[in-house]
Amino acid sequence: MVLPLKTNVELAPLTTFGIGGRAAFFIQVNDPAELAAAVALAKTRRLPYFLLAGGSNVVFNDKIFRGLVIHFIPKVSPCRWQGLTLMCPANLKLATLIKIATNHNLAGLEMLSGIPGTVGGAIVGNAGAYGQCISDRLTRVQILDLDTDLDTPCPSRWIDKKQCQFAYRDSIFKKKKLARRGDGWLILRAEFRLAESDKKALVKKSREIIKIRSEKYNPDLRCPGSFFKNVLVKEINQNAVKLIPPEKIIDGKIPAGYLLEAVKAKGRRQGGISVADFHGNLLINDGRGTYREVVALATKLKKLVKNKFGIILDEEVRYVTN
Repeated sequence: MVLPLKTNVELAPLTTFGIGGRAAFFIQVNDPAELAAAVALAKTRRLPYFLLAGGSNVVFNDKIFRGLVIHFIPKVSPCRWQGLTLMCPANLKLATLIKIATNHNLAGLEMLSGIPGTVGGAIVGNAGAYGQCISDRLTRVQILDLDTDLDTPCPSRWIDKKQCQFAYRDSIFKKKKLARRGDGWLILRAEFRLAESDKKALVKKSREIIKIRSEKYNPDLRCPGSFFKNVLVKEINQNAVKLIPPEKIIDGKIPAGYLLEAVKAKGRRQGGISVADFHGNLLINDGRGTYREVVALATKLKKLVKNKFGIILDEEVRYVTN
C-alpha cells in the first residue's frame, strides 16, 4: 500500500489549542487498513509515532516531533440503531450522536450536549458533565489493536465495557497512550444501550445544557477545553475537604474551576497563554502562545492550588513530546 508521506508539516493548525511545532514525517489516513499500514511503516523505520484525530485535549511541543504523526480522519460511516441499541463510528461528532439519539427518543447522552470533539475522543477521556459520563450507556467498542501483528488488512476486534477500565476521566485507552509500553488501542466504533424517552423533553434538556456551556465556553476560542480534571473528594485528604464549602462539591467532585478561581487564577497570563477571565479552568491561546508558556502557566496554577488547599490538580490535556 502506497501512503502519502509528507515531511516537515505544521501541527498547530491541526489542534484546537493552535500550539505545536512540526512533524518530521506526516501521513493522513482515512480507513483502518491505511492506519495499520502507517503504523507498520513507522515500526519498520523505527520511528516514534503519534496518532492524531480531532486535535482537542492535546498540546504539542514547539520543537520538531522527530517521528511520524498519523492524522486519522476516517470517512464517516452511518449510525445504526435497533430498538434501544445505537452503534456509531468513533469519528462521529459527539454533538451529532446526541442529536441522532434525541431524534429517535433515546435518552442517556443528553447531559453531554455541548461537549466538543468526537465520540472516540470522548470515550478515551470518559467525558462527562452534570452527573453523566459517556461510559454510563456504552456497551462495547470496536478497536484497532496496534499491539498486534499489523500484517493483516485490519486487525480489529470488539471489547466489552468492562475491558475499557473506565474511571473518572480515564480509560484503558488513555492509560495505554500514556504508558508508552505498547502502541495502544484505537477506537473504531462504539455501541450504546440507551433508554426510551420523550423527544421534546430531551431536546429541551439538551438546549438547556448547551446554553449553560456556551456561557462559559466559546467553541471559537483557541482552547483545548477544560485544562484540569475536577477533583474526586474520595481521593483527597479530608483536611482539604474541610476547606471546601459543601455547596461547591457536586456529585462527589470539586470543580477544578472553583479551586482555580479561589486562588485568583482568572486573567493570569504567561506570554500568549492566559486563563480566561470568565472561567478559571480554561487556558486560551491568543495566537502567540507556546508549549513552554502553557507548561509554565499550568505549573504556577497547580502550585497556587496546592499551597491553598493541599490539592494537586491533574491535567485533562495530554502533553506530547519526544
